[in-house]
Amino acid sequence: MRSKPLILCLVLLVVLGGVYAALVLGGEEPVDEDEIYAQTGMSSDAMTLTEIDMMTIMHFRCETAEGETIELNYTVEGWQVPDNPDYPIDDSLVEDVIQPLCAVKSDRLLTEDSSAMAEYGLSPARFHVELTDSSGNVYAYNIGDKHSTTQKYYFNIEGEDKIYTVPTGVGMELEDHLTLASYMKLPSFPAASASTTESIVVETAGKRVEIVRRPEGDESCYTSDYIWFLKQADGSLLPLSEEELSYFTNALAGMGMLNGVDYSQDPAVLETYGLVEDRQHEISITYESASRGVVTDVFYIGQGTDGKAYARVEGDWVIGSIVNRFDFFDFDYERYKADDFFKMQLDTVDQMTILLEENRYVIRAGRTTTTGDDGTEKTTTEYTWNGTTLSADAVTAFFNQMRNTVHEGTASAAPGGTPYLEIIFDRNTDAYSQMTLRLWAYDSSFYISEFNGETRLINKVDVKAIADSLQAALQSQA
Repeated sequence: MRSKPLILCLVLLVVLGGVYAALVLGGEEPVDEDEIYAQTGMSSDAMTLTEIDMMTIMHFRCETAEGETIELNYTVEGWQVPDNPDYPIDDSLVEDVIQPLCAVKSDRLLTEDSSAMAEYGLSPARFHVELTDSSGNVYAYNIGDKHSTTQKYYFNIEGEDKIYTVPTGVGMELEDHLTLASYMKLPSFPAASASTTESIVVETAGKRVEIVRRPEGDESCYTSDYIWFLKQADGSLLPLSEEELSYFTNALAGMGMLNGVDYSQDPAVLETYGLVEDRQHEISITYESASRGVVTDVFYIGQGTDGKAYARVEGDWVIGSIVNRFDFFDFDYERYKADDFFKMQLDTVDQMTILLEENRYVIRAGRTTTTGDDGTEKTTTEYTWNGTTLSADAVTAFFNQMRNTVHEGTASAAPGGTPYLEIIFDRNTDAYSQMTLRLWAYDSSFYISEFNGETRLINKVDVKAIADSLQAALQSQA
C-alpha cells in the first residue's frame, strides 16, 4: 500500500532535481532576496503598481501643489513644449523623471481610507502626474509627502482610494524638476583652461579690460617671469600675479549654469536678470580648442533684480543661475597685480647707469660665448666698473636684492624731483630696450618706486638693503 506513494515521491524528487539542474546549467542563479531589499528597500514579492514601457510614452504632464503645470510631448525631434517647440528641453532629464513612474512597486498598502489623502499630501497632491502612451492610454498618479525617516513617498493611483508607500526614487526626480525651466538643456560654456587661453576681455558699461597670456620668454614684456598681463590702451603690458589670477581663470574654465531659470529674447525679461547691455559683463575668451583651433567665445553675466548672478551664452537664449557673484567679474587690477615691484632678468641687461644720491656709477656687462668639445654653448659674463672687473656673484646679489623686494602698497603718483636712487637699464632686447627704476624718500617708513609705469611703496629697510648690496658689488673684485 505504501510502495506507490514512495515511488511517486522518488519520481517527484528526480523531476525537481532535473529542473534545478536545468536552471543551474542554463546560467540562471537563485534570487538573492537580501540583495533585492538592499537595492530597492522592498522584498521580492512587492506589489507592482505600474508596469509601463517607457518607450511608448508620448505625453507627460505634471501639476505641482504650488500650481506649476509642466506639459511635454514626445516628437521625432525629442521632447517638446506643446506651444513652444523651440524651447530647449533636455531629453535625458525628462526620461529621468518618467522612468521611475513606469515601474512603481510598493511593499506596503498603508490605507484604503480616502479621507486620509490630505494627511499624506495627496489632496492636493504634491505631484499629480499623467502619462499618455502611443495607444492613447492615460495613466494618472498622485505623489504625496515624503516620510521623514524612511524617505519613501506616499503614492495613489488616480481614481482609487488606496494609499501606498513607494521608494524614494519615484518622487526624487520630480522634487528636482518643479518648473519647466528645470528641464532645459543647458548650453556649454567655453572649455578654456588657463594653459590654452590667449586672452580674456571683460566689458562692462563701456569699461574694457583685456588680459593676455604670453608664452614664457616672450619679449612683448620686459620679463619672462610673468605670463599674464593687463594690456593697456597703448599696447603696453602690466604684469599680473599668476597665483592671484588663477582664481579668475579657474572660475572661467569651470563656468557653467547651476540650473536653467528662463528662456527668452524679450528685453523686459532679460532686464530682470541684468542681461542687458548697460548692466551686464560681456566676457570674451580667445583660446585653443582641441576641435576648432583658435576660437573666441562670448558669454554674459548679469545681476538680477533679486541680487543673484545669471548667465547667458552668445547665440543662446537660455538663462541660468551661476555660482559666482556678479561683482566677482569686476576685474580690479589692484587685486591681481604682481606683488613684486621689479622682475627683470639680469641676462637681458648690458649696462646699468646708476645715480645714488649724488654719485654716478656705470656697470657694464660683457658676455663671451664658448663652445665645448660636446658642442654645448656656455656664456660667461664679466661685469666692470671704472676699469675694475667686479665679482659676478656680488653683482648678481645686488640685482637679486631688487628682484626679491616686494612692495607694501601703491602710491598715487611719483613725487618728482631728484630721486634718491635711479637706475637706467640698457638691454639686449628688441622690446623694452631701455627701462628705468627710480626711488624717492616718502615718509619715515617708505620710499616710492617708479618702474614700468607703476608706482609702489617700498619699505625703507628694503631700500637700504638695495643700496648696501650695490656698494658691496662696487667694492668687489673678480
